[in-house]
Amino acid sequence: MAAKKGPEVYRGRRRRLNVLGIVFGALAVLILLIVVLFFGLQKYIVFGHDGISVVLPGSQSASDGSGGAAGDEAPLEAVNAALEITEPDYSAVTPIAGDGLGDYIAVFVPAEDVSLSGVGRYIEVMGYYEANAVVLEVKPVSGQLVWQSSNDIAASYATAGTVDLASLIEGLHNDEIYVVVQLSCCIDGLLAQRCPTAALTLTSGVAYTDTEGAWLNPYSDVVAQYITGLCEELISYGADELLLKSLSMPATDAPIGYTVQLSSTPSPEAAVCSLAMSVANDLAGYGVPISAILDTTGFRGGLESRTGQNTELFAKVFDRLCTATDSAWQSGVDRDALEGDFELGSAQQRYVPICNYAPDGFPTAIVRVPETVLPASDSGGETSGQ
Repeated sequence: MAAKKGPEVYRGRRRRLNVLGIVFGALAVLILLIVVLFFGLQKYIVFGHDGISVVLPGSQSASDGSGGAAGDEAPLEAVNAALEITEPDYSAVTPIAGDGLGDYIAVFVPAEDVSLSGVGRYIEVMGYYEANAVVLEVKPVSGQLVWQSSNDIAASYATAGTVDLASLIEGLHNDEIYVVVQLSCCIDGLLAQRCPTAALTLTSGVAYTDTEGAWLNPYSDVVAQYITGLCEELISYGADELLLKSLSMPATDAPIGYTVQLSSTPSPEAAVCSLAMSVANDLAGYGVPISAILDTTGFRGGLESRTGQNTELFAKVFDRLCTATDSAWQSGVDRDALEGDFELGSAQQRYVPICNYAPDGFPTAIVRVPETVLPASDSGGETSGQ
């Protein structure tokens, strides 16, 4: 028989120490403690000029000179803080425009007639209006530039024209004619179509158009750079004055989507005035007057909050403000309404009516010559220097 072995003893299996469980448990406790401390100490956080600090009860001594003992708790003032977003205030903007302007009576030359030969028939009728200036429409609402622009954005989106505008302006100067160039700013059919990110859209993403044309987004950097770049190019050609048209938003109830990320709620006034100040400040160093055409629907109808044209600001950054009128009476009403906004210069030079005749009592005006007054387009009128 085999020898008996020693007594059998039951030995339980040892459990291994769950190290990971301990680690995760400790982290959970630590996170919970941090959260509790964060919310528990919020009422003791103090925002000061030197930064953010935590002032616990009993950590401040009385500092009012009353002899309080160290450790006395400083009284905490209850404050109701709220973030409020308001419309920008332009009352503090320093006027930079309106001084040293001269008078002119100008005839308006539409884009289709801005050429070395086409402008001649407008020059022929200048004597009838005692005019000494022309307004050349070089960028209409279609977006098709009249001249051979070398602007990078114009090249990228193929918006340049063919006219040698530098030679045309030189010829007009040789005839001692003051040259104003007019550009459509926020209505531009070509750029809106070829650069969708620059287009003004509805909240649905569809590009916004109306009877005036296709609109651009004033918040777009492309739009601001394009307008400024074109103006700088025109100044280099010798333009005596810049006239900005449609620097506005459409007066519509349609839900507009600005296709831009903003920290505050966008508004037509903030958009248009921001663009206006950007362009005016960028061009201020050139010493060339910059003027703007007001949207008469907004200006006369109390809809400036929709069109975005704050006349108080416009009068500070643009040398002249123009309105399209059909009578001397309406021109006078518009001038009187704007006179209070002109802090520099005289309303006689700074307000400009645009009508189909030269109204009496207005030393500065733009005349849209009726077609019946103009000579035939093949009359061959020319400017010097051609």
